[in-house]
Amino acid sequence: MLACASGAAAALAGCSGDQSTPGGTDDGAPTDGSGGGPTATEDAGGGTDGSGSGTGTTDGGGTDSGAPQLGDTVVFPDSFAMTATVSTGGQTFEMSGRFDGEDLYWEFEQGGQVIEWYLVGESSYVVTGGQCFSGSLQQGISREDVDPGTFAEGASANPAVEPVGTDTIDGEEVLVYEVSGSGAAGGETLTYYVLADSGYPRRIESESMQWDFHSWGEAEPVEAPEMDCRTMPGSTPA
Repeated sequence: MLACASGAAAALAGCSGDQSTPGGTDDGAPTDGSGGGPTATEDAGGGTDGSGSGTGTTDGGGTDSGAPQLGDTVVFPDSFAMTATVSTGGQTFEMSGRFDGEDLYWEFEQGGQVIEWYLVGESSYVVTGGQCFSGSLQQGISREDVDPGTFAEGASANPAVEPVGTDTIDGEEVLVYEVSGSGAAGGETLTYYVLADSGYPRRIESESMQWDFHSWGEAEPVEAPEMDCRTMPGSTPA
């Protein structure tokens, strides 16, 4: 998942490469609900960057020291908004979006075009240059590549990991957990910054990406775009 989000960005940009109308999206398309751009440069209070060697276990085992364990602490609500900065192959992609129930929305810019990706139920839609495309994405990009639910699964698979310390982000105290080796997606060390007062994830990062979360339980619903959508070239219909 860590590198796939950028692959998804490149694939989505490619789907509109033969269009003659660059630029923004349909005026009626929903915003990402974030109220701002990516927060990759937010002050993390000197926290870890996900590349260190954590002291928590990654197999759900270990001795219980009484510290708040990851599985008992982190809570992924039914809806939230997020920004993501992903670096791979010498490129950096900045994305913003929101998650609602099982539906997902992402927005990012590529080659001067704003691209919106909706995943609603079993259907997928891409809106760019004032046009809407429906159907599965090219290059084998799947929902799992960009779904924040993967992080929830990672926490569930490593419930006994204990915090390596505390930190602050935007003045809020967070507990810092590290999941490394085979217990992390892509083999990278994942660092979870979990809000101490609510258990909501505030930030999740590794060497190649950083996701910031906000608006827990308050994100706008994700719905299919109200546009005439044609089947994406080389795709099966949604």
